[in-house]
Amino acid sequence: MSSNINKWKILMQTPEEQKYMIPLSSYVLKLFGEIFGVGIINSETCLLYNDEKAAYPMLIINRNPIMIRTNVEKFRCWEQFIFQLSHEMTHYIIRQYKTDKTAIVKWFEETICEAMSLYILRVSSMRWIECALHSIKPNYGVALEFYWRDVYKQTEESVLKRCHTLHELELVEEACETNRKGRSIERNYLFNTFCDMPNSIAEFVYYPLYMHGDLQIDFETWTSNQNNNLLIPHLKAIQPKLTAS
Repeated sequence: MSSNINKWKILMQTPEEQKYMIPLSSYVLKLFGEIFGVGIINSETCLLYNDEKAAYPMLIINRNPIMIRTNVEKFRCWEQFIFQLSHEMTHYIIRQYKTDKTAIVKWFEETICEAMSLYILRVSSMRWIECALHSIKPNYGVALEFYWRDVYKQTEESVLKRCHTLHELELVEEACETNRKGRSIERNYLFNTFCDMPNSIAEFVYYPLYMHGDLQIDFETWTSNQNNNLLIPHLKAIQPKLTAS
């Protein structure tokens, strides 16, 4: 782990985890530090561990310190670990800008996290030479590219585009962790946006400042406060336009 990043502790149990978790985690944290700043990476102590028997990866916030859990099987699929860690790291980053640490607009935040997972995988595939594991598998960037492209292709009709009432948005909110493909069109849209304007990515961390109690984001106020940021209109584009109660 980089000496500049000191709030993270990796809990390793198997020889494979001891061999691979530190270089992969250090690489992902480095990429996040470039986007959001090392200071925000060091904002809160976090324990990272892998449990291959767990049902799903998770940022666990009802512990002190908080924890990130991945569920990669035997660490034979490094791209899966990068994908999972990037998703939970995005939750961690956004959390640092929340007054109420439990507040969340799930449909919005989950879509951002899913897009960031793809984005970090894409960057990793292009810059694999910078990862310490490059010395073991110098061509692994090809596997990373194949993985993100395969996920990108997995799309379904947008459930957000079918939302016209608050009740319909509430149903999307309730199912957003079980029906991720229902937001895959918006995920890919944000991923493409991140690729087009990487210097603007960090703006999304401020969304908690503009949350409504009705599962919507106050983009009008956000835009007026940060009218020069190019990302905000693209974030706004994925929010359903509700016309009825």
